[in-house]
Amino acid sequence: MVSSSFRATLLKLGVPEDRLAVLEGKGGVVEGEFEGIRYVRFRDSAKGFRRGTVVFENGDVVLGFPHIKRVVQLGRGIKRVFKNRPFYVEEKVDGYNVRVVKVKDRVLALTRGGFICPFTTERILDFINDEFFKDYPNLVLAGEMAGPESPYIVEGPPYVKEDIEFFLFDIQEKGTGRSLPVEERYKLAEEYGIEQVERFGLFNRSRIDELYDLIERLSREKREGVVMKTPDMKRIAKYVTPYANINDIKIGSHIFFDLPHGYFMGRIKRLAFYLAEKHLRGEEFDEYAKALGKALLRPFVESIHEVANGGEVEEVFTVRVKSISTAHKMVTHFERLGVKIHIEDIEDLGNGYWRITFKRVYPDATREIRELWNGRAFVD
Repeated sequence: MVSSSFRATLLKLGVPEDRLAVLEGKGGVVEGEFEGIRYVRFRDSAKGFRRGTVVFENGDVVLGFPHIKRVVQLGRGIKRVFKNRPFYVEEKVDGYNVRVVKVKDRVLALTRGGFICPFTTERILDFINDEFFKDYPNLVLAGEMAGPESPYIVEGPPYVKEDIEFFLFDIQEKGTGRSLPVEERYKLAEEYGIEQVERFGLFNRSRIDELYDLIERLSREKREGVVMKTPDMKRIAKYVTPYANINDIKIGSHIFFDLPHGYFMGRIKRLAFYLAEKHLRGEEFDEYAKALGKALLRPFVESIHEVANGGEVEEVFTVRVKSISTAHKMVTHFERLGVKIHIEDIEDLGNGYWRITFKRVYPDATREIRELWNGRAFVD
C-alpha cells in the first residue's frame, strides 16, 4: 500500500483507480525514502508509466527507461527498423543504466528498477556539471556507469582502467520521458562537459559494409556493441558484438544456477545468427565454437570445484566512495534487492576516497551445486 498523499498524486497523474488497486495489492508500486526524499517506484507498468518509473513527493515524474529493441541479423534488421532513414551509431557501453535527475536541490541517480542508488548518487557529481540542472531542471540525463570498480558489474569497458565513469547516451524530459533529438543532446553534452558514449557518425543502409567493419573492430577491442538511433530518437535498435555474447556467457556461467537458462540461450542465439550472417566456416567457425564451449563450461566447473571443496559461489567487487557511510548504505540497498553481500575490506586511498571491497554470495547456487555434488537424485 502507498500513503494517501501518494495515492492522490498517482490518481491525479492518470493512473486508473482500479489499476492502482491491483498494483497495490500485488506490490506493483512501492513507497520508499532516501535521505528525507520520499518517492514511489513502479515495479510493474501502468497507464503509460513504465516499470522503473519514479514519482517523487513534489510531483516530479521520471519515467522508467524503455527497453531497446535488439536485432540479431544486422543487414535485414537495419532494413526493417530504419527503412531508408539515416541513423546515428553510438557505442553500447558495458555498464549499468542510470537516470540522473535533480529533485529538491539534490542530484539523484536512479537505477533501471527505480531505486535511488546511494553509491551512484554520491559519485555522480564527479562526472556531471551541476550547472546543467540549474539551467535545465526539467531534464533527465540517462547514461551508463561503467568501469572495473562497479557495485553491479564484474567487468567494464577496456578503456576504463580504474574506478568508474559516466557515459551519457540520452537526455529526456521529466514527466513525458521524451528524448531530445540526437544533435541537441550532443550540443548540450559538449556545452556542459558531460562525457558521452563514443559516436561513430551518421549511417544509412548504403554504408552497411562500414558498419560490419565497425562491429568487427569493436569485437576485437573487447567492446559490447552499438546502438543505432534516428536523429529524432523515434527509432532505436541495438546490436551486440560476438565477443560480448561469449564474454557474457563466461561471466554468467560462474553463477550458472542463479541465472535463468534464457540468459545463456539468448546469447547463444545471437552468436549463431552472427556466424550464419557472416557465413563463417572452417577454422574460423571452429574458433568461435571452442571459445563458446570454454566460456560456458570452464567457469561452471570451477564453481563446482569451489563448492565441492567447502567454498561458496561468490563474486568480489571493489568501489570507491567518499564516505564510509555510503558503503553501509549500499549494504542496506542490496538487502532491499534481496542480495547477500559482505564488506571484506575498507582502504583509505589518501585522496578523499575510500576503496571498499565487498563479496556477493549466491546461497541458492551454492546450495544447488552442493546438493547435486552430494548425490541428490532428481527428475528432469
